[in-house]
Amino acid sequence: MVLAVWLGSSASAQPTLIFSESFETAGAPSISPQWVWSGNAPTVVPDCDGGWGIRKEVPLPGETNVPEQPRRWLFHPLPHDPLVNYNVTVRAVVSEGISSAPTFVHATICWFKVSTGAPVGWNGNFATSASEFCDPFVGGIATPAPVGDPSAQFGVLLYGERSPVISTGHYDLAEVRVDAYERRAMFTGSVLLGGAFDPTTQRMTATLNQQGLVPLTEPYTALGHPQVGGGGGETTTAAVLNTNYPAGRVVDWVRLELRSFSDPSNLVATRQALVLQNGSIVSTTGQFGILFNVLHGNYYVAVRHRNHLGAMTSTPITVPFPGGGVWNYTFATPGFQCYGTTPRNIQGSIAMLWPGNALLDDEVKYAGGANDRDRVLQAIGGAIPTNTVSGQYRQEDINLDGLVKYAGAANDRDLILQTIGGAVPTAVRVEQVP
Repeated sequence: MVLAVWLGSSASAQPTLIFSESFETAGAPSISPQWVWSGNAPTVVPDCDGGWGIRKEVPLPGETNVPEQPRRWLFHPLPHDPLVNYNVTVRAVVSEGISSAPTFVHATICWFKVSTGAPVGWNGNFATSASEFCDPFVGGIATPAPVGDPSAQFGVLLYGERSPVISTGHYDLAEVRVDAYERRAMFTGSVLLGGAFDPTTQRMTATLNQQGLVPLTEPYTALGHPQVGGGGGETTTAAVLNTNYPAGRVVDWVRLELRSFSDPSNLVATRQALVLQNGSIVSTTGQFGILFNVLHGNYYVAVRHRNHLGAMTSTPITVPFPGGGVWNYTFATPGFQCYGTTPRNIQGSIAMLWPGNALLDDEVKYAGGANDRDRVLQAIGGAIPTNTVSGQYRQEDINLDGLVKYAGAANDRDLILQTIGGAVPTAVRVEQVP
């Protein structure tokens, strides 16, 4: 049972086309008006597939042509999203000036200043590619940080580069396209809730769901949990709750948090999701994978439930840029290291979140002021310990069976006592999430 994260252009992340141009419309040559260029205007020519394209010259003799100051360029502005990678693909052919040292065509995505004909914030790693034929080639993947220069624009830059031995030359462009690859963090994985765990089946019960008590809207906002980074207000459907997945039915809502690597008490992003009987965490649509809109960096991952103590990774995960990878966080495996001291309830080969947080704070208490046992007693009326409350979605229902019960078999009070150790009623179990 794992919690994993992947990013970048992996198999799970499909590219989204955000711009393309074939320089031909309905059989006639065309170039959209958003293009700007240096030197002479592009001229219309037949492209290498028999359609229409455009031709652009490379630098004149004596002109320099380096990535920091490209000459004879074409630039098209594009919308910028700081949470994606951009990939440009070009079909081009060098039409004249070929010799033993060829002319190149380059393509990249960058911040560009049209007034000076130069990239802005140049860092010495300008991504380029080259071709002498009409097969597609892929330009550099790049997502520069936004700059403070209002005259700089984000977009796709195309330009030619001549060999010093060539006096003239130009290149023909048949097609250009730009795809966006999300580099948001996508989480999948699992967590086990000790209150609902059945050691006989090695799965959690889904009694709350079977009784129709799991709400369609996440409960954590109403309980006072802060929401940041796009989280909060998630909703699901009756169809999702009624589905019996291979991993079981929905048990309840859970909460995922990303926290700052430099200060794990600082929330960066939150998401509410659903947990199935075998512990698998799914989205509100029943799909594996919960999306976080975060920039590259390092983050702690915390998992919470409304009446269990949460757990957090012992070290930050790394969200890379560019590219991606997979990191497994087995919160349900005893050998996996979580933050703090005894952050989970380990029973043999199973690790679970500690149940009993009926008061919704950062500790489980059986006795003394502000204890969780009293909350269970108050929920059933506060006077007759054999009373029960059924048919409600309540914080005091520690074992998640749809019944708040203080005494007798399968009661909620005993789980609180077990969480603090079972012997010393004044002991306290403190949550190990900063």
